[in-house]
Amino acid sequence: MKISTHLISGAGNTFHIMNSNQNRQIENLSVEQKKKMTREICREKKADGFIFLSKKTEYHWSFYNNDGSDAEMCGNATRCVGYYIKNVMQDPGSQWPLKTTAGPITISCLSKETYQISMTPIITLISKHGFFFDTGVPHLIQEIDIFENFIQQKDSAAQLRFHADFQPRGTNVTYVHFLKDLDQLQAVSYERGVENFTNACGTGAMAAAMFNLIKRGSVKTTVEMPGGTLMMDLTDIQKPQMTGPAVSLGKFDYEVSI
Repeated sequence: MKISTHLISGAGNTFHIMNSNQNRQIENLSVEQKKKMTREICREKKADGFIFLSKKTEYHWSFYNNDGSDAEMCGNATRCVGYYIKNVMQDPGSQWPLKTTAGPITISCLSKETYQISMTPIITLISKHGFFFDTGVPHLIQEIDIFENFIQQKDSAAQLRFHADFQPRGTNVTYVHFLKDLDQLQAVSYERGVENFTNACGTGAMAAAMFNLIKRGSVKTTVEMPGGTLMMDLTDIQKPQMTGPAVSLGKFDYEVSI
């Protein structure tokens, strides 16, 4: 089967996106066939995940991590979807609801490459391993003294990700380093499905901002991640907002087996 995807980056978090409505064969694929396609394409052109986007009365996605596992929610991916809707599908609107497994979210276009996301409510969970939040997906938060040394936490993050206390869902693990200004911090997330640190993670940035709200009282937090900077607004934790960039890395054609 011949297909085309657009590879889009949200602060260095990259996703293949395609419009399923344009290809009846894609619409008729089973979940397992979509997962197989995800693994195949993400190996050929490296990315953190694959999004099959479609629209009936509203936009919704089938979203998979690059290993083919299900992805409930990703803040950076939703901004990439916003870019795709606006610049590839040429939707004339400036705000769109998107149905995700984690719940409905709203994407707003602020400029060609800047998007604001109204995310799902933040839920505080209980864990003996650290602060634990559900921002659409679960994130365990741990503080580190020297941010540049986060890679040394990889083995520990992998163990926590699969720890029995977090089963059956598992957890993402987000490391946070506070900066001098109370409304600024650095963060990086070890993500389920990718099984590694990623350049950026929107839900991880939101969990980090919630940690900052609890620890230092900042309602608005600038989160610096390895791939870029995201702005978090927790004025209403039932409707937290994230603002950040999304850019195209190009259109690519593939011959895939299903």
